Amino acid sequence: MCASSARRVAGGALLALSLLVSGGCSSGDPEPAGAPSPTPIADLDTASVELPRIAFCSLVPEADVAAALGGPARDGTSWGNGDELDLVSPGAAAGAGSATEVVQEVGCAWTRGEVTARAWVFARPVTPALARGVVRQAGRERGCRTPQGPGFGSPSLLQVCEADGQRRVRHAGLFGQTWLTCELAGPEVGDERAEQWCVTLVNSLDTAS
Repeated sequence: MCASSARRVAGGALLALSLLVSGGCSSGDPEPAGAPSPTPIADLDTASVELPRIAFCSLVPEADVAAALGGPARDGTSWGNGDELDLVSPGAAAGAGSATEVVQEVGCAWTRGEVTARAWVFARPVTPALARGVVRQAGRERGCRTPQGPGFGSPSLLQVCEADGQRRVRHAGLFGQTWLTCELAGPEVGDERAEQWCVTLVNSLDTAS
């Protein structure tokens, strides 16, 4: 489902993490009748999970991608360590442009209409100190807030950004030495749906470890 490379992905914590290492929006979506209840992040024992830093796009079940997007993906992209991407700040005004960076990430994104599900892991080991710096940086992003969220690794981050009718919910955290970020973006994206997407990513990567 994923293409061999990507040229566009939202920035924020992705850009902050890349810069630190090289130098170093809230109601839930309604569930269809008969749909199973989503698994909350709080039900995962994430504190003891150590995830690998690998190309994982093919490990994510298509059914889980469809659940996150509200239907089958219409487009999929992937990127790898050293790719050049256009990073867009989540709080930037429409038409504000983007900054191109060579990133040290492995990740992928799927899109259906206005909804996009993304996930990535940093390609190099991350220390707790570096992870805490990323969390602090995320709290300073314009148009975003960092409410208290469930433990998604340690340390962990919940960031909600809203602009121009779009809402993006991002969970990120350190699992062993692997920094995992997952997010769901689109109009009226719900918290439960975003949590379920991130649970999917942890389970997919944990299977490969």
